[in-house]
Amino acid sequence: MKRTFWSRTHAAVCCAAFCLAALLAGCTAAANTSPASTEALSQAPASEAVPSGEDDTTTAPAAPVDDEENGIAFTDPADAFAGVLGWGPGTAGTSLKMYVAAASMMDWAGENHAAARSAASVSECLEGWYDGLETFDQENFAEAWPLIQDAAQQMLDDPDGAAPMMEDAGVDEAPDCTAEDWAAVAGALNRFVPAPLQ
Repeated sequence: MKRTFWSRTHAAVCCAAFCLAALLAGCTAAANTSPASTEALSQAPASEAVPSGEDDTTTAPAAPVDDEENGIAFTDPADAFAGVLGWGPGTAGTSLKMYVAAASMMDWAGENHAAARSAASVSECLEGWYDGLETFDQENFAEAWPLIQDAAQQMLDDPDGAAPMMEDAGVDEAPDCTAEDWAAVAGALNRFVPAPLQ
């Protein structure tokens, strides 16, 4: 009887120990899986997570500087265009004065990079200059303008052929102006300067 009792007791103790071991093993596994799930959450895509202390709002890029105008205002054409006034067809020295006026206007066109600017901005600048003239000077410029264009075109197309006239007029060197810069200025003036009276 004693042996049977101890056998049953021994079996019960072994069973209890086994159950306890299984229970402890289950708890350990659960504890080990918890950090893994936390790690998985921490490895969420960057687009879904917002770093601590940083603003998640996106900022629109700054507006680019206007490349066409380069952020630089035109220089006042009044001084450069002073030589276009006070003379005209039939006055003494016209054949020389037209080269002086053309060279000065071409230098202004080149210095202000007229071709790189919008046609509207070139027109606005030159029309402001023209509107500021007295009526007599406006009419005077309208009469001289075709001659100035002819001189400018000759200096662009045939600088060697224009050299003698430039020298006689006191123009020491060819204007620093491209054909495109001059075309931008001439085109703007032709839009509002009236044809000379016949």
